[in-house]
Amino acid sequence: MIIATRWLMAIVIVELLGATLFVASQAWRVVPQIPEETLADPWIMPDLQRLADAAQQGQPGGWTRLGNGLLGKGFYAHAEPAFREALRRDQPILPAQFGLAFSLDRMGRLSESSQAYKQVLTLPGRTPDDALTQSIALYALGRNALRREKPAAALEFFRQNPDFTAAIYQQAKILVRSDRAKEALPLIDEVLGFMPYALEFHFLRFRALTSLGNENQAFLAAAMMERSAHLVSLNFNTEYVMPMDAMTGTARLLDELSKLAGDEDLINYQQELREIKSSLGPQPVFAAGAIDEQLLRAAVRSGDSRGARDMISKLRQQGMENDWILEAEGDLWLQDGDAPRAAEAWQRALRLTQKKSLHQKLAAYFGDEQPERRDGHWGHAALLEGISAYRSNQLAEALKPLKRATELLPNDPAPWYYIGEMHFHLGQTQQALQAYQRCLAIRPSHGRAVAKRDHLNGSAS
Repeated sequence: MIIATRWLMAIVIVELLGATLFVASQAWRVVPQIPEETLADPWIMPDLQRLADAAQQGQPGGWTRLGNGLLGKGFYAHAEPAFREALRRDQPILPAQFGLAFSLDRMGRLSESSQAYKQVLTLPGRTPDDALTQSIALYALGRNALRREKPAAALEFFRQNPDFTAAIYQQAKILVRSDRAKEALPLIDEVLGFMPYALEFHFLRFRALTSLGNENQAFLAAAMMERSAHLVSLNFNTEYVMPMDAMTGTARLLDELSKLAGDEDLINYQQELREIKSSLGPQPVFAAGAIDEQLLRAAVRSGDSRGARDMISKLRQQGMENDWILEAEGDLWLQDGDAPRAAEAWQRALRLTQKKSLHQKLAAYFGDEQPERRDGHWGHAALLEGISAYRSNQLAEALKPLKRATELLPNDPAPWYYIGEMHFHLGQTQQALQAYQRCLAIRPSHGRAVAKRDHLNGSAS
């Protein structure tokens, strides 16, 4: 009897323990949550639901992918618990830790965000991407300190990130703004040593030299600002979020479609685009503009004149008018044998944007019958080619098309000004002065040419 009672008690205890463990497991079980929203893009919520289902089924990395998908569409409050669960379940955890920090950052919870970014720095980095993520986390810590008006703390974070160009920029900017330009210049010059056309750093150099009273060097820094086109990425948010945005919605469909060889299979490419456009319905979706442009370009490439015209008509009914619509319309008129109407459309496009291909098309249209107008367009095409080479730091290569532009555009000061720029940056003072003088002979009020001429005359005296 005693033995039987003990067996009964053991069974009851085991059952109670099992029930307790079951209840506890259910209590601790996290159910993926996606927002209850009705969006204009009909593909987003189903895609997010698929990510949530995969996470709930325990697929490896599922919670991190869910967090990324939510983050990509700006659902930061829903991304936060997904990333917290990913830290418990997914491996490696570094991407999830950064995703959590970023979500908190975007929600304005700066103190919590900074703590989460610090955790990123403690995790082992196994790949180059991990190392970059940790550099971005350290940079984000500095930015958070700036947002909390703690420049000294921000400066220290940026100093700890010497291989991250954006951090060097922020460090130098704080020093310049703090009347410590002399300390900032070595940092600026270090970056310009390997990134000689970084616009932001030339601007900082200009400010630093101006504050130090070095007007001659400040003038040269300003000249480099005009020449420089390289932009340093100072805000990592867009680069970080864009791949996650492409995980869901129409952005995902277009990303997948972009991998198709459109030129090789235009019919299939167009059909896919139309199906995507049709699925969007009447609601305005941001990606629809990109679909319309691709549909129009594909129709022109395939010779589908009627389809392209229908597309242009629909776009205009929606209030759209831009250079690529007008250029495509011109191409269609040319395909139909109506060259005058083609030229009219290309000329309208030129009023919206200066484009080498438009000038070339118009030069071919005017031909030998109107040589003056033909040469004007060839001249502007050559000018644009020269300026493009100038912006790419191909100074010697830029001279040939620019000299051709002076012959074809004898009354335009721009080619002579840019020839002066080429010689100025090549250190050829006399040739630069001659070119600026030719520019000013055509337009005496050309302010930039006056400034360069006076600077060179002052340097020579």
